[in-house]
Amino acid sequence: MSPKLDDPATRQAGGASDLSLDDGSAIARSIAHGALPAIDLVPSAGAPDAIALSVLIPTRNEAGNIAALLDRLEAALSRVSFEVLFVDDSDDETPGVIAAEAVRRRERIVLLHRPPGARGGGLGGAVVHGLREARAEWVCVMDADLQHPPEVVPRLLDQVRDRQDDLVIASRYCESGTVGSFGRTRATFSRGSTLAARAAFPDRLRGVTDPMSGFFLIRRSAIDAEALQPTGFKILLEILARSRRLRVSEVPFEFGTRHAGHSKASAREGLRYVRQLAGLRLNDDALRFLKFGLVGASGLLVNSLLLAFNAGVLGLFYLIAALLATQGSTAWNFALTERLVFLSGRRSEGRRRRCVLFFAMNNVAFGLRGPMMFVLTSALGMHYLWSNIVSMLALMILRYTTADRWIWGSAQPPLTVPAYPVVSPAVKVGEGA
Repeated sequence: MSPKLDDPATRQAGGASDLSLDDGSAIARSIAHGALPAIDLVPSAGAPDAIALSVLIPTRNEAGNIAALLDRLEAALSRVSFEVLFVDDSDDETPGVIAAEAVRRRERIVLLHRPPGARGGGLGGAVVHGLREARAEWVCVMDADLQHPPEVVPRLLDQVRDRQDDLVIASRYCESGTVGSFGRTRATFSRGSTLAARAAFPDRLRGVTDPMSGFFLIRRSAIDAEALQPTGFKILLEILARSRRLRVSEVPFEFGTRHAGHSKASAREGLRYVRQLAGLRLNDDALRFLKFGLVGASGLLVNSLLLAFNAGVLGLFYLIAALLATQGSTAWNFALTERLVFLSGRRSEGRRRRCVLFFAMNNVAFGLRGPMMFVLTSALGMHYLWSNIVSMLALMILRYTTADRWIWGSAQPPLTVPAYPVVSPAVKVGEGA
C-alpha cells in the first residue's frame, strides 16, 4: 500500500493536544531529571491506518535541533498524515525539549527514552525499537541534526508511489547527490566504508550507491525487525544484508550542515562498523570461532614463551614445564575469551564458575596433550616447543566446542534476536486529539 499523500481523510483531526503548556513543562522537567513513569499521556487517536507515514528519529543529545526539525517536517509534509517517533538515548535535556514541543504540535509525537543500561545496539538498536512501535506501514528513518533535510522526505514518498519499492534510500552518491561540507578525511572514510561494504556484499548491494546512508524510507512489512542484530550507526547496511528480495531504489540528496550540537562520529564507531561488517559477512558461529582462534594464537605465543623459560632457563623437565606454562596461558586466554569471544566481559555473575571450568578444560586437555608431546619429542625427536604447538592445535576444535557449549553457552544471547533489552519504561508524549 502506497502512502496516501493527498487524502484529507487520512489526516488526524486537527486541534491542540490535551496537554497544557504547564503540563508539558512539568513532564519535561521530570524526564530531564530521570523520572520516567510508564504512562501514555494522551490516548491513541484513530486507527493505525489513519497515519500514512511514521518518521523515526533516533536522538542522542540533540536538544538544540528538535524545534527546527519539527518545524521543517511540518512544512515539508503539510499534505501527509504522519507521526514522529523519537527514540532517545540522551543524557541531556533532549527528552524534556521533545516533551515540551509535543504540547504545541498537531501531529502525533511519541518519545521513547532508553535509559542508561538499556541502549544496546546504539543508534541501530534505537531504530529497530522504533520500527516495532511505529503505527504506519511506511517508516522514514532520519537523523535529528538536519543533515538529512526534511524537504527530501516527499521525494522519497513520490518514489514509492511511482515505483512501488520496498526501500528508498536517500543517497549522497547517486546522480546529483553530494556529501556537502565533508572534509577530505571524512569524505575519504565515507567512500572507503562504502566500497568495503559493496565488496563484502556484491550481490545484495548491486545498484546501491550509498549503503551507509542513515536516511531512508522503508515498508515495515518487507523486513523482519526481529532478525536484525544492530550495532552502531549503520542500520541500513544491516537491513540490506539480512533482508532478501527487497525492491530498492535511490533518490539523490545533498548532505546538509549540522544545525546544532556535535557529531557522534568517532574512531570507536569506525571499529564498530568493521566488527559489524565482519559479523554480517561471516555467520555468527564462524565469526566466534575465528575470534576464538585469534585469542588462541595469542595464548599459544604466551604458552611457548613460558615453556621456553621453564624448560630452558629453570631446567624443568619439558612436560612439567608445559603443564606450568598451560596455567599461565589459560589465565591469559580466559581473560580475552571472556571479553572478546563470548562477549560476557561485563557480566560478573558466573564469572568464577566459568573461570574454574575453563582451567579444568585446559588441564584435562593437557592430559591428552602430554602423551602426544611425549611421543613426538621423546620417541620421534621433535623439539618440545614444536610438539607443544602441534598438540595444542590438534585439540583446538575440541576446546572450542567445550567452551562454546558448556562454559559460555548459558551466557550468550540468542543469535536470532537483537542484542539489546526491551525498553521499559517508556514515555509517550503528545498525540493529536
